[in-house]
Amino acid sequence: MPRDENVIGQNVAKFRYQRGLTQDELVGKLQLLGCYMTRDILANIETQRSIVTDKQIEFFAEIFGIKEGSFFPDKRRLSGRMVGLDMNIVTRRPCPNRRPRTRAPLAHPAKK
Repeated sequence: MPRDENVIGQNVAKFRYQRGLTQDELVGKLQLLGCYMTRDILANIETQRSIVTDKQIEFFAEIFGIKEGSFFPDKRRLSGRMVGLDMNIVTRRPCPNRRPRTRAPLAHPAKK
């Protein structure tokens, strides 16, 4: 999974550390609120190996006492290159030894 699909994982870990919670303690609080979460799922979210659902973000915000927007980075990091405009679509590679095709005339049926 590309890492840009989960941009809040590092902030989840940061807020957890700030509040002195272990992963197991945070998972316990999430489960008490009704959010299905295991320590492995939380570890994958924090290390950006797994995506985060919108419901999970809401549960994290409720436990940490912050707004959902606080998990997201202030500024998006863009590569600065144009996307999709400079694509060269190749459907078939030309063969260097291939001669151009000539169309053979169609055979005419013999008349009786």
